[in-house]
Amino acid sequence: MVSRLALALAAGLVVHMSGIARSADDIGIPECDRFITSYETCVMTKVPATHRVTFTQQVATLRQTWRSLAENPQTRSQLQQICVTQGEQMRRGLEPFGCNF
Repeated sequence: MVSRLALALAAGLVVHMSGIARSADDIGIPECDRFITSYETCVMTKVPATHRVTFTQQVATLRQTWRSLAENPQTRSQLQQICVTQGEQMRRGLEPFGCNF
């Protein structure tokens, strides 16, 4: 009985911590955050493991670039459109894997 409770608590903590990590990775622009979440979900669920590293590196670079743009008041106002445009281009690259978002 105690071991089930411990496992349930541990699983809840992992879920909670992953939510905290996710929010720390957010860009702060809804269109950007939605795209990155959808992109990562597609890569992890539909892209073959042999191709995932490339796509994961691409989105990590994109996240870093977008976060930098979001931190700059001069570029933040343009970021929504940048995310939509770049996101659409990257989304097309995932279509062969059956990703629709």
